[in-house]
Amino acid sequence: MDIVWVIVSTILVFVMQAGFLCLESGLVRSKNSINVAAKNISDFIVSSSLYWLFGFGLMFGDSQWGLFGWSDFAFAEPADTKLIAIFLFQMMFCGTAATLVSGAVAERMSFMGYMVVTVTIALFIYPFVGHWAWAGIITGEPIGWLEKIGFVDFAGSTVVHSVGGWVALAAVLVIGPRIGRFTGSASAIPGSSIPTAILGCLLIWLGWFGFNGGSTLAWNNSVPLILLNTCLAALAGGVVATMLKLRAEHYIEVDQIINGVLGGLVSITASCHIVSTGGAVMIGAVAGSVVFFGEKYLADKKIDDAIGVVPVHLFAGVWGTIALPFFALPAKLQNDLSVWEQLGTQLIGVVSVGFYSFGLAYVVFSLVNKVYSLRVSEQDELRGLNVAEHNISTEVFDLLSAMHKQQEKADFSTQVAVEPYTEVGQIAEKYNHVIDQVNEEIKQRDEAFLAFKQSERRKGAILDAAMDCIIGIDSKGRIQSFNPAAERCFGQTAGAIINRSFFKLFTRDRVQELNSASLDEGFLLTSGWVLERRNMTELQRYDGESFPAEVVVTRTVSIASEPLEYTLHIRDLSEQTKLQKTFRNLSV
Repeated sequence: MDIVWVIVSTILVFVMQAGFLCLESGLVRSKNSINVAAKNISDFIVSSSLYWLFGFGLMFGDSQWGLFGWSDFAFAEPADTKLIAIFLFQMMFCGTAATLVSGAVAERMSFMGYMVVTVTIALFIYPFVGHWAWAGIITGEPIGWLEKIGFVDFAGSTVVHSVGGWVALAAVLVIGPRIGRFTGSASAIPGSSIPTAILGCLLIWLGWFGFNGGSTLAWNNSVPLILLNTCLAALAGGVVATMLKLRAEHYIEVDQIINGVLGGLVSITASCHIVSTGGAVMIGAVAGSVVFFGEKYLADKKIDDAIGVVPVHLFAGVWGTIALPFFALPAKLQNDLSVWEQLGTQLIGVVSVGFYSFGLAYVVFSLVNKVYSLRVSEQDELRGLNVAEHNISTEVFDLLSAMHKQQEKADFSTQVAVEPYTEVGQIAEKYNHVIDQVNEEIKQRDEAFLAFKQSERRKGAILDAAMDCIIGIDSKGRIQSFNPAAERCFGQTAGAIINRSFFKLFTRDRVQELNSASLDEGFLLTSGWVLERRNMTELQRYDGESFPAEVVVTRTVSIASEPLEYTLHIRDLSEQTKLQKTFRNLSV
């Protein structure tokens, strides 16, 4: 029965891999979701292979000074079937630790960068830390140096989760935040599928029953309480994290519910076998607040953890490990350490594991990054790792690419491809309707503009051929247009007088005063020029010569947003006046 229980627990822990895949792919953008899925299965393959070849031997082989094992490499088939079950169970743990890290650095780390992280944690970190704390679980006698001083970490709040969190923090610091994460007005980068992420959370929760329950390595009376404590801590963590978010931001964020639940699960992992149900609730509740404030702290420091690995697995893992002395039932702890002595031992474990995991990972990643960039190029990050790393496109990417090409070429004459019966296909179809409407509007605009140009050409030809002066002025009397007849009449070119006052240039004294006032009133006064009447007046040419003239003022029909303009139709009466004078002289 013990072997069956360990095998069942191993299968449940394996289900967590599917959970992490759903969680991480749902919390990242769709252009990177395939890359996340690919690295998850690759992480598991590589970490499990290394654990089989070297990890199990380093973790449970013949101990060298309580620091690492040195036997049982390339784990072979032993006579003891229980040992095989334990090997498989621990192999799942190693895969979990490796998978955690890659989620934090998702969306900007290269696929080979993921592999560097996985090799580092599966070969150089997890087996060593595991030997320190768990080397004696097979024989029942403490072997690792942390075991010997009384360190307790039942199912790995520190050995699995804090290790993953420390390595994740090192990787995030080395490669930096995603493009746009801490610039502009956006406070976060939204994921592609929250329902998928929630499914991942539930699968992880299911797997955690095997994670904690299987750590007994036997089916015994403590298993039901372990499972109950696991569930209660998760509930408390989810509730507290959600309430804190609601109080701070006045809305419920699904990501916070997920991370609160996971934080509760991580925190209870160290002590689920020796605390009461009330203690489990308290540990999970505090973990929910640790996750909430941990995320805020990372954001303030501009540390970009894509899915919250550091606050959930590192911060909550540390909390769960150091909470054990205060909530453990003395009868179940079964050692001679006082609460404060146990706390000191737990702190030694937390600090030593953190120093080793973070320090080694940071050094390795920094050195590798100098030779081979762990991060993809800016161009690849912007277009998405699905295409850049795996040459796999998605409907969304194809649609955005087609739209980008139209934008670059400023050519909207062709429609984008439509994949029927899909959400993206519906978006593409609506987009095609929009560009069809835009093209129709552009066609109508071009036709109207062509007609306007033709009208302007005809109008220009008429103005150029007109014998009378046709002058456009604005509401302030400034000249806006000046036809050739006006240039000949007034003795000045249009270019020299545009935007200058017609009345100051070509009228005198009383005429100037009256017509300026009439202009202010829209040429509606009885004194001065009157709108749409033949106004007899005296004007002057540019050289100062006066001449009699007939002026008809018309008003341009204005649009609300356009300034008012007037057109002056001026006829030079000099020759007509001379003829009249000649006729009068002859008649005398």
